[in-house]
Amino acid sequence: MFEKIVIDGLNTLISVGNFEVKIVPKIYGGYTLTKCIKNSPFKIIEIREIRLPISEKEVIKEAKELLKRKYDSIDFNNYCTI
Repeated sequence: MFEKIVIDGLNTLISVGNFEVKIVPKIYGGYTLTKCIKNSPFKIIEIREIRLPISEKEVIKEAKELLKRKYDSIDFNNYCTI
């Protein structure tokens, strides 16, 4: 599958398959990455805070790694039903 990157103002949304990661810059530097089910923002899978002032390129790389992360103990076939 291929990834889709959408930039909406300061926020960035990266999606692959059934999942998406929203990147929101923090006021005093750093970012919040929120991984959730695509088109279901309340089905949050993981939230990660980066408090370092890293570059936008680096935070997009971290978001892509978050999208690729596998969770062996969860059956996403049942969890991803909308």
